[in-house]
Amino acid sequence: MNRFQYVLCQNDAELAAAAQLIENRDDNAHPLDHSVFARSRAVVLAKNLQGEIVGCAAIKAGEGIVGELGYLVVAPLYRRQGIAQDLTLKRIEVAKSLNIKLLFATIRDENTASRVNLLKAGFRFWRNYLSIRGTGNTIGWFYLALDPQLDIERMMLNLVGDRVQVK
Repeated sequence: MNRFQYVLCQNDAELAAAAQLIENRDDNAHPLDHSVFARSRAVVLAKNLQGEIVGCAAIKAGEGIVGELGYLVVAPLYRRQGIAQDLTLKRIEVAKSLNIKLLFATIRDENTASRVNLLKAGFRFWRNYLSIRGTGNTIGWFYLALDPQLDIERMMLNLVGDRVQVK
C-alpha cells in the first residue's frame, strides 16, 4: 500500500499550505514570491494517509510547450522516503497532459539531492551557468525532452539567454 498520495492542488487553502511548506524549508535562500507561486501551471502535493501535505512541487508559471520545474520541498520528517522522486515523476505526467514538450530545471551546484532526483527521472544535464542574482553561485541546467523532435540546442540556448557559462 502506498503511504502517500500525489494530487494536483485544488484550492486556495492547499496552495497556502504548500506555500507555507516552501517558506519553512531549511535552505530558504530566497523568500517565496507568493504571487508568482500562485500563477504556477500546476502544483503537485504529496499527502500522507491523514491528508496532511508533506511535500509539494510545481511546474512554474509560463505558457506554451516549455515548462520549468521548481518549488520542490519535502517536510523534514518525511525525507528519504521517495517523495521528491514521486513528485518529480508526477510533474512529468502532468506536463504531458498540459502538452508541454520540454521541461527544464535549474539547480544550485551544491544541491546534490536535487541533481540526483532529476537524473533518476530521466533529465539530462545541460551546462553550468553563473547565477543571474549576482551571488557567484554555479547553477546547473537540466532538461527533459518530452518530444524527440525538439531542437534542444536552440531551445536551451534561448532559455539560458545571456547568462555566463561556467567552464
